[in-house]
Amino acid sequence: MSETVVSLFKDRVRRHADRVALRALRAGGAREEAALTWRQWAEAARQTAAALIDAGHQPGAVAAVLAGNRMLWPVADLGILSAGLVSAGLYPSSAPAQVRQILSDSEAEVVFVDTLARMEKVLAVRDALPRLRTIVCEDAAFTDGDAATAGNSRPEIVSWEEWLQRGARALRSPAIAERLEQRAQRLSPEQTAVLIYTSGSTGDPKGACISHRYLLASAASIRDTLKLGERDTTLSVLPYCHAGERVFGLYTRILCGMETGLVEDHTCIRDAARSFGPTVFGGLPRFFEKVFESLQAELAAAPAATRERWERVIATGRLRSRLIRTDAEVPAALEAQWRREGEPFFAHVREHFGGRLRLATSGGAALPMEIAELLDALGVTVLGAYGLTEHLCVAFNRPDRYAFDGVGPPMPGSELRIAADGEILVRRGPLTFSGYLNRPVETAEAFTDDGEWLCTGDLGTLSSQGILHVTGRKKELIALSTGKKVAPLPIESRLLEDPWISQAMLYGEGRKFITALICLRQAVVEGWARGEGNGPREYSAIIRHPDVLTRVQAAVNRVNANLSRTEQIRRLVVLDRDLTLEAEELTPTLKLRRSVIAERYRHLLDALYT
Repeated sequence: MSETVVSLFKDRVRRHADRVALRALRAGGAREEAALTWRQWAEAARQTAAALIDAGHQPGAVAAVLAGNRMLWPVADLGILSAGLVSAGLYPSSAPAQVRQILSDSEAEVVFVDTLARMEKVLAVRDALPRLRTIVCEDAAFTDGDAATAGNSRPEIVSWEEWLQRGARALRSPAIAERLEQRAQRLSPEQTAVLIYTSGSTGDPKGACISHRYLLASAASIRDTLKLGERDTTLSVLPYCHAGERVFGLYTRILCGMETGLVEDHTCIRDAARSFGPTVFGGLPRFFEKVFESLQAELAAAPAATRERWERVIATGRLRSRLIRTDAEVPAALEAQWRREGEPFFAHVREHFGGRLRLATSGGAALPMEIAELLDALGVTVLGAYGLTEHLCVAFNRPDRYAFDGVGPPMPGSELRIAADGEILVRRGPLTFSGYLNRPVETAEAFTDDGEWLCTGDLGTLSSQGILHVTGRKKELIALSTGKKVAPLPIESRLLEDPWISQAMLYGEGRKFITALICLRQAVVEGWARGEGNGPREYSAIIRHPDVLTRVQAAVNRVNANLSRTEQIRRLVVLDRDLTLEAEELTPTLKLRRSVIAERYRHLLDALYT
């Protein structure tokens, strides 16, 4: 059995050298279609590693990657690991200050970038990075003379093509080739392989030290949970620096031998899915919401007879889904009716994912119940999961055992318990991180006093069936002036079950009661306005229409009906746009940056208390 990512990768290359491993998709934003076999990937990674060794970089040093989902990322990553170095990733959307923070904290000696624009981000902060020796840029097009001139700068700037050529030349030396082999052999399972920086929604990002053992054990847990194999194909959409894409994606694909389509531009995900046809689709809730919105629009526009058939299949599918989720037996006649009447609709829904879908997963935030139930009723079961950078594989729904109001039972290799204050604790083990880089105090604080359990910071419950339910964040509890505390996450999740509401954030720290900031699904609301005929046409005017506000208030009232007086939303404000990653209102995994949002819209929120 492989003990490190490098030995795992070499095993895969030996088994399937000439199979395609990676595809750059024009439909996913790539400049041109391209394919890389496992053998070609291995050769390019070997050249990358040889160039690092030849340049004098020692085992344990850090090399970083600042790039989108291009082939550069996995090639550079495996090259860094093969040379015995530690691989650190940066979000491609990082601002120069964030680039400086991570490159400085990690003491990166080399950074691989894809575009000239991202190289400029590094150059803008290079004076604060004394340890940085080299920038390797894929889009740089130096001639040999230009490279020599660039080599006189600090840091040195090298094109990706030239870097690979340096590695190829270095490998002609038996000494370099031997050192490369020795470094791979000397890697140990407990050695830090990668640094994954937390998203920093509540403070400065910390570098989580992730060992080879963590990566291999996590990949095996994911494979066994979802029954993944070499016949599966998948898209790479999330940034590789994210724990989910790095572990659930990159290293699990290596373990399973899965072919991957690279989506460089996440806004092209639908076109990429239709072009590539993945069998496994992992996405954030927003993509599934867009599919839901498209289906709702199609249903509304369908002829009466077709709409009646849709609704009959959906009703049967909802009943079937609820029986499965309550561990009840699905009558054979019901199952047969659902499959017989639903197959034409199932095939249509699968086309949104490329037509070959057998498994869909969602992470990062809860998928609203209304969306999950509709998709399940139409043959696409979206399996929710729960994990964190420090221990990615905590809980996962299974294809034959799932719940939409929970994140599933513990994954293989993970053991959970709920602390007296409701916090979810995960037993320390092979799937757990090693600590935060150069932060011993914060590392100790991440565990219980005996060091045996990882403190997730999340609140939750375990059902009698062993299903984990996440109910909120300890640090996100809203403390009202009355002394009562309110967990916003479960209330926000219930609001999102309404087909009109796309985002919601509760507010009320230090106040007498709870209020809410709400964003609507623009396509749904504009569809309503068109149906009204004489209503306003501008979206900013539509959301102020009395009937729209009445409709939103009715959704809030339905949620309030099941809440205590303290938890109820007394007043609300509707924004005329979605909260976005680009405006720094969301984390890279699309979670709310509550402090940023509260400050930016304080004038609207405070007005609710006057």
